[in-house]
Amino acid sequence: MSEADIKLRIIRLIDSQQGEVLRELYEMILNKLYQEKQEEDPLSALEKGYKEMSEDQEREAEAFEWIEGTLNSDEL
Repeated sequence: MSEADIKLRIIRLIDSQQGEVLRELYEMILNKLYQEKQEEDPLSALEKGYKEMSEDQEREAEAFEWIEGTLNSDEL
């Protein structure tokens, strides 16, 4: 079955529905499409990585100590 055939069958099935079933189908489709978009979005993965790094208290403390140790206020 081709993609065009599948799309046509989906449209016909949706067109035959009414009321609550139609609303449920709409929500299900939106949720599925939104979920796939989030999984494909590389920025979300990058943001998640930064969030995880910022929550690593030990690593943040080491970074702070390094910054404080290399900062020479006389040169500012």
